Amino acid sequence: MAENPFALLRTYPSFFSSLFADLESAKSSIRVQMYCVEAGATAERFRKILSAKAQSGLPVEIMYDSVGSISTPSYYFDEMAKAGVAVKEYHPVNPRRVREGAYSIKKLFRRNHRKLIIIDSDIYYLGGMNIGDRFHDWEDLMVRGAGGPVAELEKSFDRVWHKTPRWPSLQRYHFKSDSPIMVCDCRPQLNNYPIKRLYISAIKKAKKRIWIALAYFVPRRNIMKALSQAVNRGVDVRVVVPDVSDIKLVNLASWPVIRRLVKKGVRIFRFENRMMHSKLAIIDDDWMTVGTANLDSMSFYWNLELNLVVRDKQIVKTVAEYFEDYQHESREVMLGDAEARPLPMRLLGRMLYYYSSWIL
Repeated sequence: MAENPFALLRTYPSFFSSLFADLESAKSSIRVQMYCVEAGATAERFRKILSAKAQSGLPVEIMYDSVGSISTPSYYFDEMAKAGVAVKEYHPVNPRRVREGAYSIKKLFRRNHRKLIIIDSDIYYLGGMNIGDRFHDWEDLMVRGAGGPVAELEKSFDRVWHKTPRWPSLQRYHFKSDSPIMVCDCRPQLNNYPIKRLYISAIKKAKKRIWIALAYFVPRRNIMKALSQAVNRGVDVRVVVPDVSDIKLVNLASWPVIRRLVKKGVRIFRFENRMMHSKLAIIDDDWMTVGTANLDSMSFYWNLELNLVVRDKQIVKTVAEYFEDYQHESREVMLGDAEARPLPMRLLGRMLYYYSSWIL
Protein backbone atom coordinates (compact mmCIF):
# COMPACT_ATOMS: atom_id res chain seq x y z
CA MET A 1 0.00 0.00 0.00
CA ALA A 2 1.26 3.46 -0.86
CA GLU A 3 2.07 5.84 1.97
CA ASN A 4 -0.56 8.49 1.17
CA PRO A 5 -3.99 7.03 0.34
CA PHE A 6 -5.23 10.29 -1.25
CA ALA A 7 -3.10 13.13 -2.58
CA LEU A 8 -3.83 15.94 -5.03
CA LEU A 9 -1.17 16.89 -7.57
CA ARG A 10 -1.45 20.42 -8.96
CA THR A 11 1.44 20.65 -11.41
CA TYR A 12 2.42 18.51 -14.35
CA PRO A 13 6.06 18.17 -13.23
CA SER A 14 4.88 16.76 -9.88
CA PHE A 15 2.45 14.43 -11.68
CA PHE A 16 5.03 13.08 -14.11
CA SER A 17 7.65 12.66 -11.38
CA SER A 18 5.23 10.70 -9.19
CA LEU A 19 3.73 8.71 -12.07
CA PHE A 20 7.02 7.62 -13.61
CA ALA A 21 8.36 6.53 -10.22
CA ASP A 22 5.22 4.46 -9.58
CA LEU A 23 5.30 2.94 -13.08
CA GLU A 24 8.95 1.93 -12.71
CA SER A 25 8.12 0.31 -9.35
CA ALA A 26 5.11 -1.63 -10.69
CA LYS A 27 5.12 -5.29 -9.66
CA SER A 28 1.96 -6.92 -11.05
CA SER A 29 0.07 -4.78 -13.60
CA ILE A 30 -0.24 -1.39 -15.33
CA ARG A 31 -3.54 -0.22 -16.85
CA VAL A 32 -3.99 3.10 -18.64
CA GLN A 33 -6.90 4.97 -20.21
CA MET A 34 -5.63 8.32 -21.51
CA TYR A 35 -7.50 10.82 -23.64
CA CYS A 36 -4.39 12.52 -24.99
CA VAL A 37 -0.95 11.02 -25.40
CA GLU A 38 0.97 13.64 -27.38
CA ALA A 39 4.29 12.73 -28.97
CA GLY A 40 7.33 14.39 -27.40
CA ALA A 41 9.94 13.85 -24.72
CA THR A 42 7.41 13.15 -21.94
CA ALA A 43 5.41 10.69 -24.04
CA GLU A 44 8.61 8.99 -25.16
CA ARG A 45 9.69 8.34 -21.58
CA PHE A 46 6.16 7.09 -20.86
CA ARG A 47 6.37 4.68 -23.83
CA LYS A 48 9.78 3.37 -22.83
CA ILE A 49 8.68 2.62 -19.27
CA LEU A 50 5.53 0.79 -20.38
CA SER A 51 7.43 -1.13 -23.05
CA ALA A 52 10.17 -2.17 -20.63
CA LYS A 53 7.62 -3.37 -18.11
CA ALA A 54 5.77 -5.37 -20.77
CA GLN A 55 9.03 -6.93 -21.97
CA SER A 56 9.78 -7.98 -18.39
CA GLY A 57 6.54 -9.99 -18.37
CA LEU A 58 4.25 -7.52 -16.60
CA PRO A 59 0.68 -7.25 -17.97
CA VAL A 60 0.45 -3.71 -19.42
CA GLU A 61 -2.67 -2.25 -21.06
CA ILE A 62 -3.22 1.15 -22.62
CA MET A 63 -6.28 2.64 -24.31
CA TYR A 64 -5.91 6.02 -25.99
CA ASP A 65 -8.60 8.17 -27.57
CA SER A 66 -8.38 8.52 -31.34
CA VAL A 67 -9.34 12.22 -31.36
CA GLY A 68 -7.48 13.24 -28.22
CA SER A 69 -4.27 11.62 -29.50
CA ILE A 70 -4.84 12.42 -33.17
CA SER A 71 -1.51 14.25 -33.58
CA THR A 72 0.51 11.28 -32.34
CA PRO A 73 1.80 9.05 -35.17
CA SER A 74 0.54 5.48 -35.16
CA TYR A 75 4.07 4.07 -34.95
CA TYR A 76 4.30 5.42 -31.38
CA PHE A 77 1.62 2.94 -30.28
CA ASP A 78 2.85 0.27 -32.71
CA GLU A 79 6.19 0.30 -30.89
CA MET A 80 4.38 -0.30 -27.61
CA ALA A 81 2.45 -3.20 -29.12
CA LYS A 82 5.65 -4.75 -30.48
CA ALA A 83 7.07 -4.65 -26.94
CA GLY A 84 4.07 -6.61 -25.64
CA VAL A 85 1.82 -3.79 -24.42
CA ALA A 86 -1.87 -4.48 -25.07
CA VAL A 87 -2.94 -1.40 -27.06
CA LYS A 88 -6.45 -0.21 -27.93
CA GLU A 89 -7.59 2.85 -29.84
CA TYR A 90 -10.98 4.15 -28.69
CA HIS A 91 -13.40 4.79 -31.59
CA PRO A 92 -10.87 5.26 -34.41
CA VAL A 93 -11.39 8.36 -36.54
CA ASN A 94 -9.98 6.61 -39.59
CA PRO A 95 -12.57 4.03 -40.83
CA ARG A 96 -9.74 1.81 -42.09
CA ARG A 97 -8.57 1.33 -38.50
CA VAL A 98 -11.93 -0.05 -37.33
CA ARG A 99 -11.36 -3.77 -36.85
CA GLU A 100 -14.87 -4.73 -35.77
CA GLY A 101 -18.25 -3.01 -35.79
CA ALA A 102 -19.72 -0.30 -37.97
CA TYR A 103 -18.17 3.12 -38.36
CA SER A 104 -20.67 5.83 -37.38
CA ILE A 105 -20.97 9.56 -36.76
CA LYS A 106 -22.18 8.77 -33.23
CA LYS A 107 -18.93 6.95 -32.51
CA LEU A 108 -17.00 9.89 -33.95
CA PHE A 109 -18.61 12.22 -31.39
CA ARG A 110 -18.37 9.79 -28.46
CA ARG A 111 -14.89 10.08 -26.99
CA ASN A 112 -13.08 8.49 -24.07
CA HIS A 113 -12.13 11.63 -22.14
CA ARG A 114 -10.81 9.74 -19.11
CA LYS A 115 -7.32 10.07 -17.68
CA LEU A 116 -7.03 6.96 -15.51
CA ILE A 117 -3.95 4.96 -14.56
CA ILE A 118 -4.06 1.92 -12.25
CA ILE A 119 -0.85 0.31 -10.98
CA ASP A 120 -0.71 -3.08 -9.22
CA SER A 121 -4.48 -2.88 -8.58
CA ASP A 122 -3.62 -0.51 -5.74
CA ILE A 123 -2.27 2.88 -6.83
CA TYR A 124 -4.46 4.99 -9.10
CA TYR A 125 -4.25 8.35 -10.84
CA LEU A 126 -7.40 10.16 -11.95
CA GLY A 127 -8.05 13.74 -12.99
CA GLY A 128 -7.51 16.23 -15.77
CA MET A 129 -3.87 15.59 -16.67
CA ASN A 130 -2.81 14.13 -20.03
CA ILE A 131 0.58 12.93 -21.27
CA GLY A 132 2.53 15.50 -23.27
CA ASP A 133 5.12 18.27 -23.23
CA ARG A 134 2.80 21.22 -23.96
CA PHE A 135 0.84 20.70 -20.75
CA HIS A 136 3.75 21.34 -18.37
CA ASP A 137 2.79 24.96 -17.60
CA TRP A 138 -0.95 24.31 -17.23
CA GLU A 139 -2.81 24.54 -13.93
CA ASP A 140 -4.58 21.23 -13.35
CA LEU A 141 -5.52 18.60 -10.76
CA MET A 142 -4.73 14.89 -10.59
CA VAL A 143 -5.57 12.55 -7.72
CA ARG A 144 -2.99 10.00 -6.69
CA GLY A 145 -4.65 7.46 -4.47
CA ALA A 146 -4.12 3.98 -3.11
CA GLY A 147 -6.65 1.31 -2.23
CA GLY A 148 -10.09 2.67 -1.47
CA PRO A 149 -12.07 3.07 -4.72
CA VAL A 150 -9.50 1.27 -6.86
CA ALA A 151 -11.74 -1.82 -7.19
CA GLU A 152 -14.55 0.29 -8.64
CA LEU A 153 -12.09 2.07 -10.92
CA GLU A 154 -10.88 -1.30 -12.22
CA LYS A 155 -14.45 -2.38 -12.91
CA SER A 156 -15.00 0.84 -14.82
CA PHE A 157 -11.77 0.25 -16.73
CA ASP A 158 -12.87 -3.28 -17.62
CA ARG A 159 -16.31 -2.22 -18.84
CA VAL A 160 -14.72 0.00 -21.48
CA TRP A 161 -11.71 -2.18 -22.23
CA HIS A 162 -13.67 -5.33 -23.01
CA LYS A 163 -16.11 -3.51 -25.29
CA THR A 164 -13.41 -1.90 -27.43
CA PRO A 165 -12.37 -4.33 -30.20
CA ARG A 166 -8.68 -3.75 -30.76
CA TRP A 167 -6.29 -6.24 -29.21
CA PRO A 168 -6.82 -9.37 -27.05
CA SER A 169 -7.67 -8.21 -23.54
CA LEU A 170 -6.26 -9.52 -20.30
CA GLN A 171 -8.21 -11.21 -17.55
CA ARG A 172 -10.50 -9.23 -15.30
CA TYR A 173 -9.42 -8.22 -11.82
CA HIS A 174 -11.81 -8.31 -8.88
CA PHE A 175 -11.17 -6.59 -5.56
CA LYS A 176 -13.20 -5.42 -2.59
CA SER A 177 -13.51 -1.69 -1.96
CA ASP A 178 -12.96 -0.34 1.56
CA SER A 179 -13.27 3.37 0.75
CA PRO A 180 -16.06 5.91 1.36
CA ILE A 181 -15.00 7.70 -1.83
CA MET A 182 -17.62 7.27 -4.54
CA VAL A 183 -16.78 6.65 -8.19
CA CYS A 184 -19.08 8.41 -10.67
CA ASP A 185 -18.79 6.42 -13.89
CA CYS A 186 -20.26 8.33 -16.83
CA ARG A 187 -21.10 6.26 -19.91
CA PRO A 188 -23.66 8.33 -21.86
CA GLN A 189 -24.67 5.43 -24.10
CA LEU A 190 -26.65 4.16 -21.09
CA ASN A 191 -28.71 7.39 -21.19
CA ASN A 192 -28.54 7.94 -17.42
CA TYR A 193 -26.11 10.91 -17.47
CA PRO A 194 -24.70 10.44 -13.94
CA ILE A 195 -22.35 13.46 -14.03
CA LYS A 196 -25.24 15.76 -14.87
CA ARG A 197 -27.42 14.27 -12.13
CA LEU A 198 -24.51 14.41 -9.68
CA TYR A 199 -24.03 18.14 -10.19
CA ILE A 200 -27.71 19.08 -10.15
CA SER A 201 -28.36 17.08 -6.97
CA ALA A 202 -25.35 18.54 -5.15
CA ILE A 203 -26.13 22.11 -6.22
CA LYS A 204 -29.74 21.82 -5.09
CA LYS A 205 -28.68 20.55 -1.66
CA ALA A 206 -26.03 23.23 -1.07
CA LYS A 207 -26.54 25.36 2.03
CA LYS A 208 -23.33 27.38 2.39
CA ARG A 209 -21.19 27.45 -0.73
CA ILE A 210 -20.78 26.18 -4.28
CA TRP A 211 -17.26 26.68 -5.61
CA ILE A 212 -16.56 25.38 -9.11
CA ALA A 213 -13.35 25.47 -11.16
CA LEU A 214 -13.62 24.08 -14.67
CA ALA A 215 -11.65 24.23 -17.90
CA TYR A 216 -14.78 24.22 -20.08
CA PHE A 217 -17.88 25.85 -18.64
CA VAL A 218 -20.83 25.77 -21.06
CA PRO A 219 -23.67 24.46 -18.86
CA ARG A 220 -27.21 23.95 -20.10
CA ARG A 221 -30.22 25.78 -18.68
CA ASN A 222 -30.96 23.26 -15.92
CA ILE A 223 -27.52 23.80 -14.37
CA MET A 224 -27.78 27.57 -14.73
CA LYS A 225 -31.21 27.49 -13.11
CA ALA A 226 -29.91 25.42 -10.18
CA LEU A 227 -27.00 27.83 -9.65
CA SER A 228 -29.31 30.86 -9.78
CA GLN A 229 -31.69 29.27 -7.28
CA ALA A 230 -28.75 28.58 -4.96
CA VAL A 231 -27.85 32.28 -5.01
CA ASN A 232 -31.45 33.08 -4.09
CA ARG A 233 -31.10 30.74 -1.08
CA GLY A 234 -28.09 32.75 0.11
CA VAL A 235 -25.46 30.27 -1.05
CA ASP A 236 -22.02 31.65 -1.97
CA VAL A 237 -21.69 30.61 -5.63
CA ARG A 238 -18.35 31.13 -7.37
CA VAL A 239 -17.03 29.79 -10.66
CA VAL A 240 -13.45 29.98 -11.95
CA VAL A 241 -12.86 29.47 -15.69
CA PRO A 242 -9.74 30.03 -17.80
CA ASP A 243 -9.24 33.39 -19.45
CA VAL A 244 -6.67 31.79 -21.76
CA SER A 245 -8.28 28.66 -23.20
CA ASP A 246 -6.79 26.01 -25.46
CA ILE A 247 -10.19 25.76 -27.21
CA LYS A 248 -11.18 29.25 -28.36
CA LEU A 249 -14.72 28.27 -29.41
CA VAL A 250 -15.52 27.11 -25.88
CA ASN A 251 -14.28 30.44 -24.54
CA LEU A 252 -16.63 32.31 -26.89
CA ALA A 253 -19.60 30.03 -26.15
CA SER A 254 -19.19 30.54 -22.41
CA TRP A 255 -19.78 34.31 -22.51
CA PRO A 256 -23.60 34.15 -22.84
CA VAL A 257 -23.59 31.84 -19.80
CA ILE A 258 -21.29 34.15 -17.85
CA ARG A 259 -23.42 37.20 -18.61
CA ARG A 260 -26.61 35.47 -17.51
CA LEU A 261 -25.15 34.04 -14.31
CA VAL A 262 -23.45 37.29 -13.27
CA LYS A 263 -26.83 39.03 -13.63
CA LYS A 264 -28.27 36.41 -11.26
CA GLY A 265 -25.58 37.02 -8.63
CA VAL A 266 -23.11 34.22 -9.40
CA ARG A 267 -19.50 35.38 -9.01
CA ILE A 268 -17.43 34.43 -12.06
CA PHE A 269 -13.64 34.65 -12.16
CA ARG A 270 -11.36 34.27 -15.19
CA PHE A 271 -8.03 32.60 -14.41
CA GLU A 272 -5.27 34.62 -16.04
CA ASN A 273 -1.86 34.10 -17.68
CA ARG A 274 -2.04 30.35 -18.37
CA MET A 275 -4.47 27.53 -19.06
CA MET A 276 -6.47 26.26 -16.09
CA HIS A 277 -7.58 22.71 -16.92
CA SER A 278 -8.97 21.56 -13.54
CA LYS A 279 -12.36 19.87 -13.08
CA LEU A 280 -13.33 20.61 -9.50
CA ALA A 281 -16.44 21.39 -7.47
CA ILE A 282 -16.83 22.01 -3.74
CA ILE A 283 -20.20 22.00 -1.98
CA ASP A 284 -20.37 23.27 1.62
CA ASP A 285 -17.64 21.90 3.93
CA ASP A 286 -17.89 18.17 3.36
CA TRP A 287 -18.40 17.43 -0.35
CA MET A 288 -16.18 17.73 -3.39
CA THR A 289 -15.79 16.13 -6.78
CA VAL A 290 -12.71 15.95 -8.97
CA GLY A 291 -12.06 14.05 -12.16
CA THR A 292 -12.31 14.36 -15.92
CA ALA A 293 -15.78 15.87 -16.47
CA ASN A 294 -16.53 19.48 -17.39
CA LEU A 295 -19.86 21.28 -17.21
CA ASP A 296 -20.65 21.05 -20.90
CA SER A 297 -22.69 18.94 -23.27
CA MET A 298 -19.74 16.80 -24.35
CA SER A 299 -19.14 15.62 -20.77
CA PHE A 300 -22.85 15.16 -20.02
CA TYR A 301 -24.11 13.52 -23.21
CA TRP A 302 -21.20 12.22 -25.28
CA ASN A 303 -17.92 11.53 -23.52
CA LEU A 304 -16.87 8.68 -21.27
CA GLU A 305 -15.93 10.48 -18.06
CA LEU A 306 -14.89 9.48 -14.57
CA ASN A 307 -15.14 11.52 -11.37
CA LEU A 308 -14.51 10.88 -7.70
CA VAL A 309 -16.90 12.22 -5.06
CA VAL A 310 -15.22 12.75 -1.69
CA ARG A 311 -17.03 13.40 1.59
CA ASP A 312 -14.15 14.22 3.90
CA LYS A 313 -13.90 17.59 5.65
CA GLN A 314 -10.11 17.68 5.78
CA ILE A 315 -9.73 16.91 2.08
CA VAL A 316 -12.44 19.46 1.24
CA LYS A 317 -10.63 22.06 3.36
CA THR A 318 -7.38 21.45 1.46
CA VAL A 319 -9.10 21.61 -1.92
CA ALA A 320 -10.89 24.82 -0.90
CA GLU A 321 -7.45 26.38 -0.37
CA TYR A 322 -6.55 25.36 -3.92
CA PHE A 323 -9.71 27.05 -5.16
CA GLU A 324 -8.82 30.23 -3.29
CA ASP A 325 -5.41 30.15 -4.98
CA TYR A 326 -7.20 29.98 -8.34
CA GLN A 327 -9.37 32.92 -7.37
CA HIS A 328 -6.36 35.00 -6.32
CA GLU A 329 -4.85 34.48 -9.78
CA SER A 330 -8.11 35.49 -11.45
CA ARG A 331 -10.01 38.62 -12.39
CA GLU A 332 -13.67 38.81 -11.41
CA VAL A 333 -16.09 39.40 -14.28
CA MET A 334 -18.43 42.34 -13.78
CA LEU A 335 -21.72 42.62 -15.64
CA GLY A 336 -20.31 45.57 -17.56
CA ASP A 337 -17.46 43.37 -18.84
CA ALA A 338 -19.91 40.95 -20.43
CA GLU A 339 -22.20 43.63 -21.83
CA ALA A 340 -19.32 45.70 -23.23
CA ARG A 341 -18.18 42.93 -25.56
CA PRO A 342 -18.47 43.86 -29.26
CA LEU A 343 -21.84 42.96 -30.78
CA PRO A 344 -20.36 40.56 -33.40
CA MET A 345 -18.57 38.61 -30.65
CA ARG A 346 -21.73 38.49 -28.54
CA LEU A 347 -23.75 37.18 -31.50
CA LEU A 348 -21.08 34.61 -32.30
CA GLY A 349 -21.06 33.51 -28.67
CA ARG A 350 -24.83 33.03 -28.67
CA MET A 351 -24.68 31.00 -31.87
CA LEU A 352 -21.90 28.81 -30.52
CA TYR A 353 -23.78 28.28 -27.27
CA TYR A 354 -26.93 27.33 -29.18
CA TYR A 355 -25.05 24.68 -31.16
CA SER A 356 -22.73 23.66 -28.33
CA SER A 357 -24.65 20.42 -27.74
CA TRP A 358 -23.21 19.20 -31.02
CA ILE A 359 -19.93 21.02 -31.57
CA LEU A 360 -18.49 21.63 -28.07
